[in-house]
Amino acid sequence: MKVYFSSTVKAKKQLARNFSQIYKIIEDLGHKNVSDFVLQVDEKTFYKRPSGIADKHYHQMIKEIKSADTVIFEVSVASLGIGYLVNLVLEMGKPVVLLHTKEHPPYLFQFLKSDKLQIYEYSTDNLKKVLYLALEEARQASNVRFTFFVTPKILQFFDYIAKKKKIPRAVYLRKIIDDAMAQEKFKAKAPF
Repeated sequence: MKVYFSSTVKAKKQLARNFSQIYKIIEDLGHKNVSDFVLQVDEKTFYKRPSGIADKHYHQMIKEIKSADTVIFEVSVASLGIGYLVNLVLEMGKPVVLLHTKEHPPYLFQFLKSDKLQIYEYSTDNLKKVLYLALEEARQASNVRFTFFVTPKILQFFDYIAKKKKIPRAVYLRKIIDDAMAQEKFKAKAPF
């Protein structure tokens, strides 16, 4: 799967090691990063660029996002620019994974409702597992839409679960199915 990974440039100073680790794990899991901008950018000069260079960067970024199957943003540091990109990617119908550290949960993103959006807390210790699960979920989100009718009572329960666990209804349903697959001893092998 092709993955676009980025974050706000403002976060690079404090999270550069995390960015490198995320980028590497994406590759280690067998996926292809379509951009290394977040690793290469110089945070001291980025906001001082002439408008022509900034315009070129914007168009390149959009091109890379369009080429990706899924998009991952590290959102521990708040950014209006990343918020704009998250909405843009969701409007494109692509899966979006938001990663954040325990100390810096994203406040506004919790109010977005989309089956294509996942929000994960991570640490450097569990990052590989988190990325594996998130990318698997993103792959599934981009595969097949399965629609069926439910009673109002079931819908209320799904809404309750989505709010309580802060996960989309589809994610909850997939977990139930994954649990049933485990009971049937039908397991996919994780690469870690």
